[in-house]
Amino acid sequence: MTRALPILALCLAALAGPAAALLAAPPRAGEPVLVILAPGADADGLLAAAGARPIGPLTAPMAVLATGEGADLATRLVAAGAWAVRDGAAMARLCGY
Repeated sequence: MTRALPILALCLAALAGPAAALLAAPPRAGEPVLVILAPGADADGLLAAAGARPIGPLTAPMAVLATGEGADLATRLVAAGAWAVRDGAAMARLCGY
């Protein structure tokens, strides 16, 4: 059992780098975005204020995939109250889509 912990830590470290690189990718114009929200934030209201719309029927407690027009979508989302905006397509690849 004591040998399993270092092996598990090594495996997690090997996977953390690629995952972090994908999640740090800036959003690209015309592509879906991952909008990271404050806990309890009104995702629909925030998206509407920025001129964006949700993708799919589900949202996570602190994030939503969205799309919208304009190269300044990420800037508008942050101005409307999003904590961060990341490349949604990169997140989809990380999840196997």
